[in-house]
Amino acid sequence: MHLLIKWYYGYKNLWDELIIFSLLNRADERFNPDKISIECWDEKWLEDWILKHRDFLIPWIIKKLNFLPRPNWKEKIQICLWMKRNMYDFIILGWWEVIDESRDFLHRGWNLFFQYKRSIKNWLVAIVGGLGTNKKWWTTFLQNFLVKNANIIILRDQNSFELTKKILGQNWQNRKEKAEYDWDLTLSLLEETKQVFTEEKIKSKRDPYYLVNYSPLCDREKSFKLIRKFADSHKDLQPIYIACNKSEDEKFFKDIQEILPNCEIFDRTQANIAETLKLFYCAEWWIWARLHFLYILKFFEKEFVKLHDSHKIQVNLSDLDKN
Repeated sequence: MHLLIKWYYGYKNLWDELIIFSLLNRADERFNPDKISIECWDEKWLEDWILKHRDFLIPWIIKKLNFLPRPNWKEKIQICLWMKRNMYDFIILGWWEVIDESRDFLHRGWNLFFQYKRSIKNWLVAIVGGLGTNKKWWTTFLQNFLVKNANIIILRDQNSFELTKKILGQNWQNRKEKAEYDWDLTLSLLEETKQVFTEEKIKSKRDPYYLVNYSPLCDREKSFKLIRKFADSHKDLQPIYIACNKSEDEKFFKDIQEILPNCEIFDRTQANIAETLKLFYCAEWWIWARLHFLYILKFFEKEFVKLHDSHKIQVNLSDLDKN
């Protein structure tokens, strides 16, 4: 079997960088493919990243991996016109809201229907991640098309699970064994890491510190007020800034330094996964903005201050509290 993991574009986002290891292990256990191809933004970066952290993978998976660039426009047109032969036995779609109308038009997944309508109906297809709450007719139609034709659906939150049941309607009873509710796709990786840290009684060599994250989603005035208030009452702790999405979050470090002059920055792209998770594990507090950090904070039982809120965050917080 030749398995394609399509749209793995999360190499600038910590959570997606963790998810790939869990997904590869589970895909190998479930399908036992002879070859696994991963379509990504930067195939050289991803190959180096996975090789650097190969200890998180079942050993023999490395030999099965193949890294692909995104299709160019010529290839996309060929796929749309059904001129390009399908080379894969199974395709995995998703990582986030599979279809999300909050993105710009080119990134809403519109090309899925034109490029893969025939293939999705003929291929074995899995959706992994969440489902967005879409209101526009096109995104709603496309999401319904994918859900109704997917062979396997692995959902990260209860809201997506209930939405799947609604989309399938009367077909739910015939399809429910193919839909799974899995609130944490990196659970095994975090469990293993926490166990090692606990057994080895890991302690930070740094002075006591708290971690700060900020994103463009935050209300600047409200967020900075919260950060100042926290800093004033925790002057004994060293602030350390960490970007979840490097391309978006890191540029706010200078703004944070205006509030926290003694703030340091931790460049996780220069560290390995264990070093980054150790930073989380040993922190006294967290000031966070990105949902992707929330899972790690809750799992490591850290106290935190929330800078940004949304329906998506509320749903995931509720799911994490229940689990």
